Amino acid sequence: MTGKLIAVANMKGGVGKTTTVVMLAEALAADGARVLVADLDPQASVSVCLAGPDRLGELIAKGRTLEAFLALKLIARDKPALASRIQEQVSLTTHKNRPLGLSLLASGPYLRMVEREIIYELTGQGLSMHAIEERLTKLFRNTIAPLAEDYDYVIFDCAPGISPMTEVAVRGSDLVLVTSIPDFLSTYGLNAFVETIWRRSSGGDGQDRPKSPPYVLVTRYQQHVRQHQRTLDQLRAEAEAPDAGFKLLTTCIPQAAALADALVPRDLPPTFTAKYNTHVSTVLIPLIDELKGILHGA
Repeated sequence: MTGKLIAVANMKGGVGKTTTVVMLAEALAADGARVLVADLDPQASVSVCLAGPDRLGELIAKGRTLEAFLALKLIARDKPALASRIQEQVSLTTHKNRPLGLSLLASGPYLRMVEREIIYELTGQGLSMHAIEERLTKLFRNTIAPLAEDYDYVIFDCAPGISPMTEVAVRGSDLVLVTSIPDFLSTYGLNAFVETIWRRSSGGDGQDRPKSPPYVLVTRYQQHVRQHQRTLDQLRAEAEAPDAGFKLLTTCIPQAAALADALVPRDLPPTFTAKYNTHVSTVLIPLIDELKGILHGA
C-alpha cells in the first residue's frame, strides 16, 4: 500500500514548520510507521536536526542531497538515482529500546541556488514558465512521489514562501499542513497562500490540482495571551464559514521549552518519551490521531 504525502508549509518563516516536521515524524515513527522526511528548505534546518551538522556536511560534500540530484537531473541532464540519497534510520531517538524508523532525504544551503539555475537553464532552452512548472510537476510525480511506495508517510519540510519545489510538493501531497502562530503577522498571508495555490488552481498547464483544502495547525500557542485567544477564535470562525478556504485542526501545539529543546542535538540518544515528556499524551498522540483520521478516514 502506497504511503501518504504530507507537506508542511507557510509563506512566512519562523512559524514552527521544522519543529512540527521533526516531532510529527518522530511521533508517527514511534507509532510504528515507516517515515521519510524530505527537506525542501534551503535553510536545511530539518536536515541538521535529524542528521546532525557533521553527517549533513558529509552528505553535501558527497553530493548525496536533494539539490545535487536536481542539478544532475535538470541542469546536467544526467540520470541520477534519488533513492540512493536517502539516509535510513537517521534519528538518534529511540522508542521501546529500538531506533525510530525514520529516514531523511536531506538538502543543503545550495538548494535555492540550484532552483534558480534550473529556471535559467530551462528558459535558456526556450521553455516558458508554464512548461517549466509542468517539467517540475512531472519530476515530482515520476520520481519523488513514488518514494511513498516504501514508506507509510513522506513528510515535506517546505521552504517559506512559494519556491518551485514547494509548490509542486504542496500541489501533489495528500495533506497540506499550514503551521501558524496565532497572531496577526503569522496569519496575515494565510488567505493569500490559499488564494494562490487552491482557489486559482485549475489543474491546467500540467500542474496538479491540490487534492483537498489545507489544514491550519496552530503552533506556539499561549492560552493566556489575549492576541492568541482572539486569533484562534477568528481562525475557527473562518474555517467554519461556508466559503472557507482552509480547515483548522483541533490540536494546538503549545509554546513549550521541551518542544524547542527537542530540536537540539544531544550527547546521548534520548528516548521518545523522555524527549517530549508530557507532550506525548497531551499533544503528539492527539495530533497523529487527528491526522490519521483525515488521511485514512478513521
